[in-house]
Amino acid sequence: MISFISGKLKEVLNDKIVVETNGVGFSIYFPASNFTNLPDIDNDIKVFTYMHVKEEEMSLYGFITREDREMFLKLLTVNGVGPKGALNIISNLGFSTLMKAIANEDSKLISSVSGIGSKTASKICIELGDKIRKMNFEGKVDVIKKNLAENEKFNATKDEVVEAMVKLGFKESRAREILNTISLDGTETASEILKIALKK
Repeated sequence: MISFISGKLKEVLNDKIVVETNGVGFSIYFPASNFTNLPDIDNDIKVFTYMHVKEEEMSLYGFITREDREMFLKLLTVNGVGPKGALNIISNLGFSTLMKAIANEDSKLISSVSGIGSKTASKICIELGDKIRKMNFEGKVDVIKKNLAENEKFNATKDEVVEAMVKLGFKESRAREILNTISLDGTETASEILKIALKK
């Protein structure tokens, strides 16, 4: 199983994204609820993945957070819910809303998703209710918000570096190109990144 893929975001399609890693473009089914958390095209991205294998095809499903993938995998344990159905549920409801709906046995909300009948929605609540309540969904939501906030902060730091490089005479496209060649762990300050970039 491919646990995650790190690379450059190259395309955003209706229900997929394309991530390039070492010259290979991976087409990954991706929930619409995660689209707002995507970086700009050609920027770094890490996608937590699930590979679905059938006789005639192999498909990748990806998520920005481990928690979304964990929710996706739990949905797959419910009889009658396949990968595309599970992705559709997460796309329409999002992680926190879905977690609360299952924990509160709100099958009506889940059945409002196109393609999910009332019987399937009830089974999701019945079979996953105890598991979801044990996961402490409020805590999970806090973790996700923290991770996303850190990503946004780091992207803002990189934008600050690009702005500084432009003032030093670099074209913006060239500045971003240089930044994309630098290996960063997200803890660096703008000044530290700028020093590394100027050595390139």
